[in-house]
Amino acid sequence: MFKKLLFTTILGSTLLLAESGVGLNINEEDLELEGILDSRNLAALQTSSTIFQADVNFLNNNEDTKLIGMGLGATNKLAGVEGVEITLGAKFIWAEVADEDFTALPFMAKVRYSFPPLLFNIPPVAVEGKLLYAPKVLSFGDSVTYNEFRLSADMEVIEKVRVYVGYRNIHTQYVGIKPDLFNTSFYGGMKFSY
Repeated sequence: MFKKLLFTTILGSTLLLAESGVGLNINEEDLELEGILDSRNLAALQTSSTIFQADVNFLNNNEDTKLIGMGLGATNKLAGVEGVEITLGAKFIWAEVADEDFTALPFMAKVRYSFPPLLFNIPPVAVEGKLLYAPKVLSFGDSVTYNEFRLSADMEVIEKVRVYVGYRNIHTQYVGIKPDLFNTSFYGGMKFSY
């Protein structure tokens, strides 16, 4: 029931805002569903060059480990560097490993570089890095720390459709439970934007 509600929320929310999208990435063992809500075309929220983005993800590692994240960030172009966007914000994380629940509110930093138009009509290409960190003070209950690192590259093969490959490394540390590695894997996927 919870999975159906989460999926409906992610899919329905992405229809509300322009420049929003839905992504799906997989590998041999994991499935991740992503949703991004973007304020780019909402006049009421666009009083400056800063773009507000909400993102939601659901990572199903196996039957015993799941992760849900909901975040909000502010994005803007880096002054003096063409093609670079920086996002700063926070993201609520809930994870489940076996019967243990994990909650944290890590700070988030994301850098995206879109390459300038290439020769010979090669589709647009971009690389992205993302870092999330929550120390003990931002980890709740028996949670100690949360660390997440992602690196990905994407190419817009069809207008508003991107294929991408990436790497993620996620650590959820609990009181008295070792190891703290939640997921480390390479993945591939597709993103649709509106």
